[in-house]
Amino acid sequence: MPYGTFRGCQGVIVIQAISNGTAPDITGTETPFKLGYVSMAVLGSVRISGPPGMKHFEVVQHLLNSGAPVDIPDVVGHTALHYACTPPEGNLRLARLLVEHSANVNAQNRYGEVPLFFPFQGGDVGLVELLLEHGTDLDIDDGNGDSPRKLCVSFGAEVTAAVRKWERKRTGEHALYEEKQCEHCRVKSSGLKMCARCRVVRYCSVECQRSHWKTHKRSCRPFSAATTVTLKPMYNQNFTSTFSIADMTREAFSLSKPNSPCAIENKNMIIKIQVPINPYSEVRAAYGIGGLLIYNKKRDFMCTINREGNAEAYDAVVQTVRTRGVSGMGEAKAYFAAELKNRDELIVKISEPLAEQPF
Repeated sequence: MPYGTFRGCQGVIVIQAISNGTAPDITGTETPFKLGYVSMAVLGSVRISGPPGMKHFEVVQHLLNSGAPVDIPDVVGHTALHYACTPPEGNLRLARLLVEHSANVNAQNRYGEVPLFFPFQGGDVGLVELLLEHGTDLDIDDGNGDSPRKLCVSFGAEVTAAVRKWERKRTGEHALYEEKQCEHCRVKSSGLKMCARCRVVRYCSVECQRSHWKTHKRSCRPFSAATTVTLKPMYNQNFTSTFSIADMTREAFSLSKPNSPCAIENKNMIIKIQVPINPYSEVRAAYGIGGLLIYNKKRDFMCTINREGNAEAYDAVVQTVRTRGVSGMGEAKAYFAAELKNRDELIVKISEPLAEQPF
């Protein structure tokens, strides 16, 4: 029998052994690591690079349907769900199967870590959203006294945006530009057009925009002196600082690679503004060194803003970001609608910070 076929049959053999009563007690554990049988099958899926046809999912499914406990902790307190969420090969399909069989999304290992910490590390937004959808508690502290709510900002913009979105869902709140969906019919799409007046609400068609105008006009605030500030950008060829610490860490461990900086284009766009919050950076910014870091999702627009020559607008942006943005890893950040009028004139609508974006 060819090797691939043999390996593909392993899952069938395990399932048959359980079915005909020749399998060991599947409620127990194996090896000095005290691995439960569900955990072993999950580990096989996320750690073994085998040929097509291996039946890890089917084995886990059959084990669970046959009464194997889903939450047996091993010697370090990991459950099967911890393993299904571990980077770099977290398995969303298996994790979903486990939570559907009542896996404890708040199970803590001996270090106090809940499963959510692991997709944080890998930047796996699918797993993050699955765990949050099934009730992960964001305020469970690990052994260092850190909770998922405190640490999410440290793991990059995509993780932060996912967590903040679910925080709002749980409280019934809503933020501008949170979902790629039409404000009227709620259809989700990537080809939506912004309201030309406020530039923060999106529609799938002219008909939807017209139908929604009676509702939207009460909150539609245009770009104006009352809602915006104008900044003078500075451009630098070396923008490696636009890569978050989380991005650079994942790149170092071959988990992901950040985009490369590109050229500047005149446009309407959504921008991210990062404000340094450590005292040394603040002193440097006061003397015209460093300051605000600004870029868009594609990174085809990047600039820095010094306080010198922008004092009033600079201070207004800093105040808005610090009070209405998110903070972590030595910086505060927030997202805004903006217009690059020309190379030396960036208009930012600071009256309406947007939902955290995945960049």
